[in-house]
Amino acid sequence: MPVSSVASEVAFSTGGRTIDAYRSSLSPKIVESLVCSQDWLRTSKNFIDLREEPEEYLQYEKLENAYTKTQELECHE
Repeated sequence: MPVSSVASEVAFSTGGRTIDAYRSSLSPKIVESLVCSQDWLRTSKNFIDLREEPEEYLQYEKLENAYTKTQELECHE
């Protein structure tokens, strides 16, 4: 079994960067949205059957389109 050793200063250091470059590039709003949607998806027991409830699907699609347009406007300001 391979074993390696690391200096305790490195292993237990709390200084420096603790978040990788990709995570730190996300805005707080996006991080919050991802966390909330992840929680919602994990706890959601209600699934939309697109064959039976197309109206509900269209409602979500309209909301998504409106949100996308809002984000595009914010990016161009």
